[in-house]
Amino acid sequence: MKDKIMNHTSGNIDELLIRILDDTATRADVRVFAEWIRAEENRKYFEQYKKIWHTTTGVQCDDQVVEEGWQDYKQFMLALSGRRKRAVVLRRVSRYVAIVAVILSCVYFFLKPTRNMDDQAIAYVDITIPNERGVMLTLADGEKVVVGNEKRGVIYEKTGNVNIKQEGRNELVYEDVETAENREVKKGAMNEITVPAGERISIILSDGTKVWLNSESAIRYPVRFETGKRVVTVKGNVYFEVTKDVNRPFFVVMKDMETEVLGTSFEVNTYGDRGEIYMALVEGSVRVRSGNHVVIAKPNEQIALDLGSCEISTKEVDAARLVAWKDGVLVIKNEPFADVIRKLERWFAVKIENQCLQSSALLFSGVFERSELEIVLQVICANLNINYIIDGNRVILKD
Repeated sequence: MKDKIMNHTSGNIDELLIRILDDTATRADVRVFAEWIRAEENRKYFEQYKKIWHTTTGVQCDDQVVEEGWQDYKQFMLALSGRRKRAVVLRRVSRYVAIVAVILSCVYFFLKPTRNMDDQAIAYVDITIPNERGVMLTLADGEKVVVGNEKRGVIYEKTGNVNIKQEGRNELVYEDVETAENREVKKGAMNEITVPAGERISIILSDGTKVWLNSESAIRYPVRFETGKRVVTVKGNVYFEVTKDVNRPFFVVMKDMETEVLGTSFEVNTYGDRGEIYMALVEGSVRVRSGNHVVIAKPNEQIALDLGSCEISTKEVDAARLVAWKDGVLVIKNEPFADVIRKLERWFAVKIENQCLQSSALLFSGVFERSELEIVLQVICANLNINYIIDGNRVILKD
């Protein structure tokens, strides 16, 4: 049985290893791989293969790293050739060289500044967020609907057979509708949602992708996704769980940055409070583009663009903690008090006047699960030994 497995996979082992490393292997693939990897020679081959593979996923790869990986593989193949017939080795080398050539070219394309990328980027069109209460849905014909209005549980999109159901107060679900007319959705028909301070909402788009919008955020998206690219435009703080569709990649366009995925969970943030915008990946894999730079992110990585220098940086983060807001949890982690104030203003739709100058340089951490404003203020002020006054939607912090 072992010989049968080894002979069956010998001509396709590199393709099998790609599926193993790319997390697309079937149960049958895993069984074959488990049997194949038992051999010491195969284990060494796999370790060298991994070195080359990982150069395509690390955003910090440079020419030296790629060259070292390639040299490691060549040394391994030279050592291997002494233990195999020349014909077998040459077949394995030629097959692997073809794969390595593709991998190295991908590394160069994704991680090096590239020329003429601007004409490939999807144009960003800004979205204005009204300074008023209530989440607003703008339909394709321009009609505006206040989300959460109990008198209108289902909204019919006139441009086609689509119902927009209001599930509770804070969720919209797009559903196809069967009618005698069987009208087609108007090509290019778009909807838009704007979320003011103090509000949050989730949407299930026509392809099943789920989107959460935080306070002071917005999204523009097709009523129904067509063939080809699925493209949405966002502003503010938005979390996605994208439905996988290999034939229709999903693009999230924001000012100065673009994210492409096939199926994954991630957050984008364009608030710019610290002079940067970012994408944080929870799971899966995404490609982030900004100007002439393209990088690939891994889970629990944050790709940030400095709005002043236009430089891109990468760091490890606890992505699940970053997106806790979608579940109604306000997380503050070792943040300057000025940032905490801005976060509270968005979360509760209040204006905070800080008269405690000495508190501006302090760092604060805390987790508040579905808490009221006054409870949050009590905890923060007790920790900082300051007082607060609430006057309508205005808060004053005093020594």
